[in-house]
Amino acid sequence: MPLVFNMLIIFIVFVITHVLLFYFSYKYYGRKGNVATFFPHSNKLEMIWTVIPAIVLAVIIIFGLKAWNKITEPASDDAIVIQLYAKQFDWTARYAGKDNKLGDSNYKLITDDNTLGMDPKDKKGLDDIIVRNEFHIPVNKEIEFKLNAREVIHSAFLPHFRAQMNCVPGMTTMLHFTPIITTEEMRKKPYVIELMKGINEIRAKRGEKPEEFNYVLLCNKICGNSHYNMQMTVIVESEADYKKWLSTNKPYFKK
Repeated sequence: MPLVFNMLIIFIVFVITHVLLFYFSYKYYGRKGNVATFFPHSNKLEMIWTVIPAIVLAVIIIFGLKAWNKITEPASDDAIVIQLYAKQFDWTARYAGKDNKLGDSNYKLITDDNTLGMDPKDKKGLDDIIVRNEFHIPVNKEIEFKLNAREVIHSAFLPHFRAQMNCVPGMTTMLHFTPIITTEEMRKKPYVIELMKGINEIRAKRGEKPEEFNYVLLCNKICGNSHYNMQMTVIVESEADYKKWLSTNKPYFKK
């Protein structure tokens, strides 16, 4: 709703200002006999172009605050908890396991093998599952993402879900949403088929293999030389398929 409202206001203001721009350009262009009117000040006009924009901006801010509060409010108790860990230049996803609670981590514990700095002494983390390259989430199920970064600010951007939140070193941010369309269902949408057709035509000209539509996780902060390649595939599927996929991944400390 806030996005639609903002776009509506932008469209109305765009039309009005450009109509007036062309109207006044025509009416007052230089011609013989035209004399400029000296018009130094008008309290009425000052009030109009001060009060009306102030009211409109106040409404936009109120809508924005409501949307922000909804996005950042705590997720429901049965939401699936997943950590998205950002570092130059990749993403790692950590599932909270059967207890749905992420184990503690500490940057001092980071090693080549333990890239998230997970604490082996914390029992909550013994069933945590780590995945890379792609992660799966079930459709029609609320997902709560805990976001962390190692060295610089990254930004977890899920464009298809219209969700984004910064990942800041030294703190945990979060966002949550409920996916409502599976990856397979999206691939059958007419507009997606046409989009992928155009993309694959370009890929064919470059000698590249065709690809299917996928939801993606991107970094929306310019975080370094390989920022453009920092992405992770997101698979939305039925809850049964999700549980089946999750069961094929073993907890990190039990591998």
